[in-house]
Amino acid sequence: MESIKNPEQTTYFICREENTLKITTFGSVQPDQCMSTGQPILETFTKEMDWIDTLIDNGINPFPDNVEEIE
Repeated sequence: MESIKNPEQTTYFICREENTLKITTFGSVQPDQCMSTGQPILETFTKEMDWIDTLIDNGINPFPDNVEEIE
């Protein structure tokens, strides 16, 4: 089982299936948090823009749909 435990800085992650490399989940872990996954591939990023770029490159919008735009 892959995990991130109390990282020194906010760490962004992407979990993938082994055979298809399909992204199954993504998110972030704060220094006071832990997470674990049953997925065999766990990619981690310390730079949020690298994480965002990877998600977008895989056809995923990392931003929630329910956030209202400020005019």
